[in-house]
Amino acid sequence: MVARISLFLLLICSFASNSFAQSLELVPKFDYNLIKYYKVDTCRVYENVNNGKQTIQYLKKIYIFNPDGTIAQEIEVGKDEYDAYNTIKFSYDENQNISRKAILRPGREPIVYDYYYTGKKWTKMVVSYPVFKEFEVQTNDQNLVLGILVWTNIPKIDEKTGEYTNKDTFAVAEEYEFRYNRFNKIAKENYYYKDRGLLHSIVYEYANREYGLPLTKSYYEGDNKEPSYVTHYTYDGTGFLHMEVKKETDTGYINTLEYEYAYAWDSPIYDKIPPLKKGQKFWIGKNKK
Repeated sequence: MVARISLFLLLICSFASNSFAQSLELVPKFDYNLIKYYKVDTCRVYENVNNGKQTIQYLKKIYIFNPDGTIAQEIEVGKDEYDAYNTIKFSYDENQNISRKAILRPGREPIVYDYYYTGKKWTKMVVSYPVFKEFEVQTNDQNLVLGILVWTNIPKIDEKTGEYTNKDTFAVAEEYEFRYNRFNKIAKENYYYKDRGLLHSIVYEYANREYGLPLTKSYYEGDNKEPSYVTHYTYDGTGFLHMEVKKETDTGYINTLEYEYAYAWDSPIYDKIPPLKKGQKFWIGKNKK
């Protein structure tokens, strides 16, 4: 019985840390206004792997965009021919809010996330497989997500003996907390699991706090003061993500991703791109005439 419960909790915890990351990224990698303006068709993501002698580049992921700049599909590519391709399809409502995200895996049942709104405010998300979860979204008057409570079935504990029973109870097992800088950019994310407390924190830093995407993402396990890894993002002259470099603190291992974009034939990208100003990290917007 103890072994069964321990395995159950391990599976729940493992799925907890992965499932939400796959469901919705509150800090996006793309500026969707730029994607729409420049009429980006696809983005191909390559992983650079060094085998000790040379660096080999693998196609890792493909993003396909809608004309309004939102992501239509995200295709995860295996390194070898026998690796299965996972396709993630997105659906949106009339306000361009995501309404459904379906993770399609060959030979396996799809994982489907359904999103619910009150007006334009995101209030709930539900996933039924492999574990039923209901995400209760807490927002403020500015529609910023402050926290997310994750409800699911967990083993019930006898209040008198403190032992696990053979019954389950529907309760909060996970909690996400988001903190913002004064420009309403997510500066920190805290993730808590049940009675184990804080499991990890993610800290984001921006070049220009009012505009643009993050320059770094630092991942901390528990209440550690030193990050487990730090990811650095660099952007091209138009503001598109160009390179993502993740370095592990303990091992020094470096993982590098490169982003390559394809545009529609009538994209403004083919016009003259204004030069970057001195000290400018990336460029957003069009120069006024």
